[in-house]
Amino acid sequence: MEQDPNEWIEAFAHAARDVLAPFGDAKPAGVALSGQMQNVVLARAGASLRPCLLYSDVRAVEEAEHIRRRLLEDGDADSVATGSFPLSNFKGAAACLCKWLWLARHDAETLAEAETLLLGAHSFLAYALCGGDRAAAACDPTTASTTGLLAAGPSETETSARWAKEACGRFPGVDPALLPPLVLGFAPPPVGEVSLRTANALGLPRNLAQVPVFHGVGDLASTTVGAVGVGASSCGASYAYLGTSGWIARVQTRDSAGALPTLVTKNKNVDESKPTTFTLLHPDPALEIFAASMVTAGGSVEWARRVLLPGDFGGGDKSPTRFDAAASSAPTGSEGVLFLPHLNGERSPFTDATARGCFVNLSPATTTGHMCRAVLEGVAYNYRALNDALEAPDARRLSSTIGAPMPFLGGGAKSPLWTQILADATRHTLAPLPDASTVAARGCAAGAFERLGLWGPASAEEKGGRAKPPAGYFPRDGKGDAVAPDADAAATHDKNYEVWRKLHDALAGAGAGSLV
Repeated sequence: MEQDPNEWIEAFAHAARDVLAPFGDAKPAGVALSGQMQNVVLARAGASLRPCLLYSDVRAVEEAEHIRRRLLEDGDADSVATGSFPLSNFKGAAACLCKWLWLARHDAETLAEAETLLLGAHSFLAYALCGGDRAAAACDPTTASTTGLLAAGPSETETSARWAKEACGRFPGVDPALLPPLVLGFAPPPVGEVSLRTANALGLPRNLAQVPVFHGVGDLASTTVGAVGVGASSCGASYAYLGTSGWIARVQTRDSAGALPTLVTKNKNVDESKPTTFTLLHPDPALEIFAASMVTAGGSVEWARRVLLPGDFGGGDKSPTRFDAAASSAPTGSEGVLFLPHLNGERSPFTDATARGCFVNLSPATTTGHMCRAVLEGVAYNYRALNDALEAPDARRLSSTIGAPMPFLGGGAKSPLWTQILADATRHTLAPLPDASTVAARGCAAGAFERLGLWGPASAEEKGGRAKPPAGYFPRDGKGDAVAPDADAAATHDKNYEVWRKLHDALAGAGAGSLV
């Protein structure tokens, strides 16, 4: 899965013109960025040298096995220090080191031209907006902790996050010097300013030139901050996000040792009976994000709309109305039709780059409505598996808010039908946020607002703590309508889920890798 990073620049320019048009010549205080994480972008002089490898790209299966074998069998200084696999959150073929090694083997000429390797869409935007200033090449801790490139534990001299440069440098063509510096802290200084040359080239509003550029954080971090707020009040809070990909996450106090977890992709060295969860760095260094994520959530519906309702896809209308109407024509449980949403492999509750999607229990009586509803329910069942993984007895910490309404956001939250299905399938009351589409933007801007001094001082009882946002800034402060599970529907989903959760293992021999 590849994408041209120039599309991100064009999208930014279009959005900037639209957003700033009503404000005339007023100069913005800054530009704060967020975007998809776990990408591999080769860049030089403010431009991308080739289409980037996206987070969902799992072509590097051979490289993943080679890396796993080499690092576990040979060992290195990092593994000696931690007594374990030296890479944190290593996700097999989806890990950025695997994609990097694939590029070294298959596009070495382009890799040799790169002056930096960037790992998030927002990272590339910051670098490009600043005119390719090498000082603007950076990575935030949350994005870094999704890449599989961070060291799994603290060194003798460092307690903060650091790249596993020694481990990376063991592979021909992988030069750790390309890794960008980490931008640490909740409200770090800007990495540069919008260059006049770039502003003119992109046709940006004149008042955007020379405005400070804040690197910001990856989409999961900005969504987390926007969904549950900042500071101590966010600890223990969980939420669910359903966009193209999806996750359930909670905020918790960071491990006092400062260590990041070790995770090796599914193989003989791992107890495969344990679900896969991830502990990621929070923008606030005192906190961490405990998450379970799936690769293709809303993306499954986009695929199903294109295949099952082709007339619904051509006009640019991305509203779920027609798809939901078709799904509503089938009963709860889709009369036994089940869907596995692993179209691009899977991260949680298991890691398997070769997993693929499928329908089960089709019959001559199956309608388009059954299949549409099965897609919504199949994604919901995977969310139930994510929730089970986070609440498993061996999970690092249990949420203090289990049982409370869970904030729900992303494109999926716009569908009343899907929201109800998700509540029924997970047996969890959901609270769709009133402005779900802007939650991540609020979280993205929070650090910049604080750095620029645009938020008020901390309250008296929190003297010396985080600056206080204005009332209502975070939508969790408001009152959304909660969607409770329906008992009869939940009972039907319980039966389906017991079959659904066994399907991945039952079909393991039919994955993409077995048919090559």
